[in-house]
Amino acid sequence: MDENIIVPGESLADIITNQLNMMLAFLDRPVVQQQILAIAGIILIALLLPEVVRRWWQQRQPDDLPEMDPPPRRPWTARLHGLYAPLTGLVLANVVIWLFQRQGHPNGLVESSRTFFWLWLGYRALLMVLYARLGDSVKPYHRFVFVPIFVLVLLWLFLGRQVGTALVVNVPILTVGTFTMTLGNLINATVLLYIFLIGAWVVERILNRALQSRFDAEPGKIRSLATLVRYTISAVGIVIALAALGLDATSLGLVAGGLSVGIGIGLQDIVGNFVSGLTLLFEQSLRPGDVIELNGRISEVERVSLRTTTVTTLDNIKMIIPNSTFTTEPVTTLTKDNNNLIRVLLPLRVAYDSDPAQVKQIVEQTASRHPQVLRNPAPLLLSRGLGVDSSLDFDLSVWTNRPKLRGLLKSELYYLLFKALAEQGIKIHVPKRELSIIQSQANPPTETQTG
Repeated sequence: MDENIIVPGESLADIITNQLNMMLAFLDRPVVQQQILAIAGIILIALLLPEVVRRWWQQRQPDDLPEMDPPPRRPWTARLHGLYAPLTGLVLANVVIWLFQRQGHPNGLVESSRTFFWLWLGYRALLMVLYARLGDSVKPYHRFVFVPIFVLVLLWLFLGRQVGTALVVNVPILTVGTFTMTLGNLINATVLLYIFLIGAWVVERILNRALQSRFDAEPGKIRSLATLVRYTISAVGIVIALAALGLDATSLGLVAGGLSVGIGIGLQDIVGNFVSGLTLLFEQSLRPGDVIELNGRISEVERVSLRTTTVTTLDNIKMIIPNSTFTTEPVTTLTKDNNNLIRVLLPLRVAYDSDPAQVKQIVEQTASRHPQVLRNPAPLLLSRGLGVDSSLDFDLSVWTNRPKLRGLLKSELYYLLFKALAEQGIKIHVPKRELSIIQSQANPPTETQTG
């Protein structure tokens, strides 16, 4: 019977069991066991031998040498040790093949292992070059891009050569109406989705770095554009992954219909935040780096995603806010299209007998000396007239381009103003209340005698 033909009524468990039995029978052959042991020994020696040699060489060095700084090494030479293991494996594999050939033993598996060592060598060499050129910034790409690609290539090379692989991946694992999904469809869809999601993440990071260095644009706009590109690529990947599962237009319509029912039942908030996130990204009404005031708290926008926005308060507390908040409630932005320029007002009350001209001169000169106060527009003391309790009321108007420091700026200016006014004998107005007790003559107090 052809091993790639599915027997009607045979389940996935039965097929996997049969394939395992065939593999065990294959591994039970002495010539196969001999080659597998040889390959395992090659890998073990390739992993241990470079480290053993390095430690042996260090112990051989005399301890009485004068201490001196080691010679500087180039980045690529410092990472050459990563190539020792695959190179050792290649050398040992060739030696074992030569020995097997001299003794007349089969060596097909050992020859196939050379492909693994060549791939391992190329993988380590690529990482060595990238780390030498780019440093530790390669680490996330190493973890999420190169390691999965290396594993997928190995699985494709070695499992793809097995006779029963095509049989297993073509077994139906889910049937709904006319839709049938096989294990191969699921694997292909998963791999494609991962490739698109990781690719979208890589493109976003590249755009953030490349556009900021090449174009004189606001970082918030660049990050918003990169986020839009990432979500667009991810959406395309989801559609392609669904198509790889075998879903046609009718099946996608059924899935969309089911999702619409779920949305109508309990996902209104999630969908509302999703739509609000798209609105914020497309309209650019809120961008990373913007300083906003929400519910009386000044915060800086760190990240705008499809569902939530992350902001950092002046207390260095990160808050995750649903996007619908920014489309349904008033939000004060302090950095929208004004180069971060804001005005800060400081109410000030001085004693009634103070000279207004002198107060104006002292206050404006004192405020202009603060490093966070702009010279243009210059500080200006505005009179609000006479207070209800015998005071002269003013508003000090200053401009700054550091909106996040507005509260700190007001505090520091008040300290400077109090000191400068006190040195000139000008008193800060203190509200006074006089209580007069008027005794009625109609009912004079009576004297009570006791005795």
